[in-house]
Amino acid sequence: MAVAGSATAEERRVVTVVFCDLVGSTALSGRLDPETLRTVTLRYFALMRARIEEHGGTVEKFIGDAVMAVFGVPARHEDDAHRALAAARGMITGLDGLNAELEREHGVRLAVRIGVNTGEVVVSVDPTARQALVSGEVVNIGARLEQHAGPGEILIGPATLRAAGPSAVTESAGALSLKGVDAPVPARRLVGLHEDDPERVRRFDTPFIGREQELAELRLLLRKLTADPRSHLVTVYGEAGLGKTRLLREWLRDCPAYGEGRCRPYGETGTLSPLAEAVRQVLAAVGEDAGLAGLPVHERIEAEQALRLLRSGLLADGTPSPSADDTLMALACLLDGLSRERPVVLVLDDCHWASAPLLDMAERLLDELDRSAVAVVCAARPELLEAHPGWGSGRMRSSSLMLTPLTREEAALLAGELIEVAAHRQGVLEGALDRAEGNPLYLEHLTAVAAQCDDLPLTVHALLGARIDALPPEERTLLQLAAVLGREFRPADLTELADTEDSCPAGSAAGLLRGLVRRRLVEPGGRTLAMSSVLRFGSALVQETAYRGMAKKVRARRHEHAARVLLRHEAGDAAVGTHLARAHRLLAELGMRDADTDVLRTRAAGLLIRAGAAALARSDLPWADDLLTQGLDLAAPGEPAAAEAARRLGETKVARGEPVRGRELLAGALDTADRAGDRLGAAHARLALTALDPRHGAATEVAEAALALFTVAGDDQGIARACVRIAQDRQRQGRHAEAEALLRQALDHAGRADAEPERALALGAVGISLWRGPTPVGRAVARCEELLTDHGAGRPTVRATLACPLAVLLALQGRHDEARERLAEAARLADGLGYAESALFVPLFAAEVEALTGTPDRRLTLLDEAARAGRDLGATGALPGIARERARILLDRGDPAPALALPDPQETGLPPAESADAEGLRARALALTGQPAAARAGASRATAAAADTDSPVVRGTAALDLAHTLRALALHGDAARAARTAQQHFAAKGHRLGADRAAAFADDSAAAARSTGRRAGPEGRTP
Repeated sequence: MAVAGSATAEERRVVTVVFCDLVGSTALSGRLDPETLRTVTLRYFALMRARIEEHGGTVEKFIGDAVMAVFGVPARHEDDAHRALAAARGMITGLDGLNAELEREHGVRLAVRIGVNTGEVVVSVDPTARQALVSGEVVNIGARLEQHAGPGEILIGPATLRAAGPSAVTESAGALSLKGVDAPVPARRLVGLHEDDPERVRRFDTPFIGREQELAELRLLLRKLTADPRSHLVTVYGEAGLGKTRLLREWLRDCPAYGEGRCRPYGETGTLSPLAEAVRQVLAAVGEDAGLAGLPVHERIEAEQALRLLRSGLLADGTPSPSADDTLMALACLLDGLSRERPVVLVLDDCHWASAPLLDMAERLLDELDRSAVAVVCAARPELLEAHPGWGSGRMRSSSLMLTPLTREEAALLAGELIEVAAHRQGVLEGALDRAEGNPLYLEHLTAVAAQCDDLPLTVHALLGARIDALPPEERTLLQLAAVLGREFRPADLTELADTEDSCPAGSAAGLLRGLVRRRLVEPGGRTLAMSSVLRFGSALVQETAYRGMAKKVRARRHEHAARVLLRHEAGDAAVGTHLARAHRLLAELGMRDADTDVLRTRAAGLLIRAGAAALARSDLPWADDLLTQGLDLAAPGEPAAAEAARRLGETKVARGEPVRGRELLAGALDTADRAGDRLGAAHARLALTALDPRHGAATEVAEAALALFTVAGDDQGIARACVRIAQDRQRQGRHAEAEALLRQALDHAGRADAEPERALALGAVGISLWRGPTPVGRAVARCEELLTDHGAGRPTVRATLACPLAVLLALQGRHDEARERLAEAARLADGLGYAESALFVPLFAAEVEALTGTPDRRLTLLDEAARAGRDLGATGALPGIARERARILLDRGDPAPALALPDPQETGLPPAESADAEGLRARALALTGQPAAARAGASRATAAAADTDSPVVRGTAALDLAHTLRALALHGDAARAARTAQQHFAAKGHRLGADRAAAFADDSAAAARSTGRRAGPEGRTP
C-alpha cells in the first residue's frame, strides 16, 4: 500500500516566518481616493515582496494590509533566520525611499510594524497546492508579535534570536502575553544586524588531511602491540564533526586485523551489539580458519569452542549470552588466539552512546587479555566522561587523544579536495573555510551543498536540511525511508520499503541508493556497496534531519510499512515492535485514536513484551527492562498484556535491585489478572509476590494451589516455579529427600519451557539439599560437579547459583582454596548478569565457608553484609536465619544476650529444621544464664524437631547444642554422650570438621566427668 501523494507533500521543518502590517491604514483610506489608495497599496506590496524575495523568502499571502512571508519554503537555507531579519530591516529601510515618493506625490507616509518568529511547522511542498503553505503555533506567535510591535519596530521571538546567533543586535521588549499562547513570550526588539558567525555541523567521511601527531601516536600503538604483546585502551575524544572516525580509518589501513562497531542512541539490538560487530569484522578480515591455524592443537580447540559459544550468543544477536562472564571468557580466548600472529584492534565508535554493560565488558576484556596484542579503541564525544567520569582512568596502558580543529592551511587543502571544478569559486571556498572553523565534517557539508546550489548552510539543522532539499525527489524519499529504518539498515529492507512508495519507481532503489552513497549521505558497512549487508548514515544528524523532516502522519505510516518488511525478513520482535510503537505514538500525538491505532498499540505492546521476556530469559536484564517498560507503557490498563508486562517487569525490577517498584508492578499485575479472570496470570503474580510480601499468602499454600492450576494448563514454566517454591519449604522443614524429588520435577519442566531462571533456581536448590541433606559430602560434591557439567555450559545463572553450595561442600572436604574460587566465580557471574540478589546470597554462603575455614570476625562481617543487602532488597525472609547465625557466633564467645533477644521459637511456629536451630541456640543461652529447666526443655525440643528432618547437619547441630546445654549445667557425662551422637550424625554426612569438633567436645566432657570422681548412672544420669 503506497502512501498518498498529498500526504508525502507535507513535511515538518524549521522555518522563520515574517508578518508585516501597515499602521494607521484606516486613516489613510479616509484621506485618499480609492483608486489612489489602491495604487499606493500595490506599490507598498511590491516593495515588501521585493525585499522578501531578494533575501530568499517566499510571500505566503497578503491579508488586507498585512504580508506574511516564510523563509525555509520551498528551499531551506542554513541562515534562514538571518535572512528573515535582513529582509525585515530591508522592508523598514525600503519604506523610507517609498515614503519620499508618496509624500511628494500624495502627501502621505506609510509606517509598518513587523513580527518575526522561528520554529517547527508543517509545510506543503506540493507546488500545485492552493492552500496555505505553512501552519503551526509558530505562525500564530509571529502574527501576535507583529501586533505588539510599534511603528517601525521589529519584534522577534526567542527561537529566532537563537537561530540568528550573535549577528542579531537586540534589546528586551519584555515578556509578552500573546493571545492563544499559554506562557508569556520573551520578545526582543531588533536594533541591528551583523554578518553571520559560522557554526559547525557533523560529518564522518572526509578526505584525510592533517592529524599527523595523532596518527603517529596511533601507529606507535601498533608497534607496541607487536613488540610487547599487552592489551591497550585508547579513547579518541572530539566534538561532533572533528574527524574522529576518519582519523581511525586512516590508521586502520596499517592494521592487519581490525573490526569496527558503532554504538546507538537507543537499543533495538542486544547490549553488546557494537562489540559483536567489531569481532565479526575481525573474523572476516583474518578468516576464521587462517586466523587460528597457527595455534597449538589444544589451544586451537579451545578457541574454536569459544567461537561456537559466541556464535550462539554475542555474534548472533549482540546479547551477553549465555552470560556476560561466559561471553567475556570466550572473547578473551578467541582474541588471544587471533592475536598470536598479528595485533587485533577493536574499534567502538560513538561511545558516548555506549551502554554501561558494553563499557564494562570492554574494560574487563582488556584485563583478561593483559598479555595479548589486543587494543580497544573508542571514539567518543566528551559527553562520555560526563556519563562515565572514571572511563579509562587508573588503568595501565590507557591513553586518550583529544582532537582539535584543523588549521586554516589544512582546511584549505581539504576544501580544495572537496569542491568540484564547476563550483570552485574563491568566494565559495573562503566562505566555507570561515564557516567550518577547522571542522572537517562541517567543511564537507558546506562544500557539498555549494556544489548543488548557491546557498551556504549555517546551523547544523539548516545545513543538513538544505543538503537534503537539494536531492532529486526520488533520492530524498529514499533517504527518508532509510531514516525510518534507523541509523543502520539493510539494503534489502530499504529496497522493499521503497516499493511501498509512489514516489519511488519500482526497482529503482538500488540506483538511487548509489546516488546517496556517492553524495556521502549514507555509506556501506563493508568496503564497497555491493559487498555490504548493512548500510549506515554517514552522520547521525543527517538521519535525524531526514527523519524529522517528514510529517508525523507520513512517519507513522512508513514505520508501519517498515514493521511489515522487517517481519517478513524475520528481524525479531524488538525491531518490529519498536516500529509499530513509534507509529502508534506519532498518530496518538496527532490525536488520531481509532480502531486502527488501537490495533497498532496492541500489536506493538505484544511484540515488545515478548521480546522483553526473551531478553529476561537470556539474562540481559537492561534490555529486558527497556523493552518491558515500553510494552507496559503501550498496554492499556486492564488488558492481559498489561498484566503480563507488569509481572515480567516486576520480576526484572526485583532482580535488578528495585524491590519497591517490583512489588508495585507485581501487585498491579495480580489485581489486573484477578479482575480479568486470568487465573494463570494471577497465579504467576501471586507466586512471585509471596516471595516478597507475606501478606499475599503463605508461600507453600500459594505454590501448591498454583501447581494444580499450572499442571492442568500444561504451563511448564509455572510448574517449575511452583515446584521450586514447594521444595524450598521442604528444605526449611529439613525434608531434603522430598525436596530433591520436587526439584527434579522442576528441572524437567524448566527444560521443557527453556526457562533459564527456573532451571538455575532449581539446580541451586538441589545444591542446597546436597549440602544440608543426607547425601554424604563426597557423593554430594560429585553430584554438584555432574550437574554443572550437564547444565552449566553456557548457562551463567546455573553456574552462579550452583557454585555457592558447591563451595560449602568443597570446604567440608577441606578444599578451601577451591571453595573460595567457586564463590568468586559466583560473584562475578551474578554481578555480570545484573542480579542484585547476589549481594545477599554470596556473602551468606561465604559466611558458611568461613565457618569452616576462617575466623568468627570475618564471618560476622559477611553476615552483616548479607543482612544489609537483605534489608535493601526487601528479602526479609532471610533475616531471621542471619540473626540466628550471628547469635550463635557470639554465643560461642560466651555472650548469650543476642540469642535470648531472638523471638521465642515456641511462639513463632518455625518449621522443624529452623525450629531445631532456634530451640538449640536458645537452650544453650538459657543454661548459661542459670535457667536449667527451661534449658533442658528447649534442648529436648531441638533434638525432637531435628529428628523430624532427614538432615544429618541439622541433627548433628541439635545434638551438639544439647551437649553444650548439658555441659553448662555441669552434666558432663550426659554432655559427652550427646556429643558422641552429634559426632555420629556429622560422620554420616562426611562433615569432617563437625565430627572432629563433636569428638573433641565429647572427650573434654568425658574428662570433666572423670575429674569429678563420679561415673554415669545406669539411666544415663550422673549420680
